[in-house]
Amino acid sequence: MARREHFRAIGLPSFVAGFGLVSLLAVCLLTVWLSEGLGEALTRNTVRVTLFWYGWSLLLMMRMRQIDWRVETTMGQIARWCWTLGILSFLVHLGMAFHFYDNWSHAQAFERTRQVSGVGEGLYVSYVFTLGWLADALWWWLAPVSYAERPRWIGSVWHGFMALIFFNGTVVFETGPIRWIGLTMLVFLVGAWFAGKKPLSSTGNS
Repeated sequence: MARREHFRAIGLPSFVAGFGLVSLLAVCLLTVWLSEGLGEALTRNTVRVTLFWYGWSLLLMMRMRQIDWRVETTMGQIARWCWTLGILSFLVHLGMAFHFYDNWSHAQAFERTRQVSGVGEGLYVSYVFTLGWLADALWWWLAPVSYAERPRWIGSVWHGFMALIFFNGTVVFETGPIRWIGLTMLVFLVGAWFAGKKPLSSTGNS
């Protein structure tokens, strides 16, 4: 029994981390091998991986207690890894988009954003989203107790902002499978939230 509990505490989070990294690499390699439109395929497939980990993160967060947010449990460790794999996948997605669509040029990215959304300044919102998610993940790794005890409104505002960005990026400004994946995931998560009625943040001071 003790060995089983030890595996759950150490093995499961490590397995999730390893699976996430290997699957991201596998998706990229298979895309390179099988796809003709390499740039578009890599950009789309990596955002699909991001959506997968983002969705799993939120599902776990809806069930987490304060002790889980402090990463003192297996669930907390797995949730943190899912959250981290989400931002890592998103950074890869962002790199693919900048490389294949924008030639690593801010000006080109600004113009492409203007053509897609009508507002080039929307690119700065993407920058805030990326840096904010990265900072949030780092905070959870470097100071989990502080992260768990942060005011609830911070987590609520941040997750609301992220949900809005994901909705715009996958449903409003996308077409095809990504739009339907994003819409299905959104409906499922909203249903799960109402069923559990738990905030996507720690239970610190309000």
